[in-house]
Amino acid sequence: MNEKLILLSMVTASISFTISESYLFSSIREYIKDRNEILGHLFSCGYCLSHWVAFILVAIYQYKIFNGFFIIDYFLTALIISWLSAFQWAALCLFMEKLNK
Repeated sequence: MNEKLILLSMVTASISFTISESYLFSSIREYIKDRNEILGHLFSCGYCLSHWVAFILVAIYQYKIFNGFFIIDYFLTALIISWLSAFQWAALCLFMEKLNK
């Protein structure tokens, strides 16, 4: 596996976890949830949020795994990154649960 793929998935997991689970963003999550139920759910679900974070990171870094049609490559690469980050995000949640955080 490519090193950049792993690093982007780690960054995606970290950003998604921080926004969806940390105390730092709790008031922002509540504010968004009060204004819009769908967006509130998006910002409260690390797995859901990881897709959007991955799409943004892939667009910024112009990273692609496949060599085909650009839009499909972009989409599939972002899905793979978000899928890998889901395991990392779950591990972070378990770790924080063990620490009673």
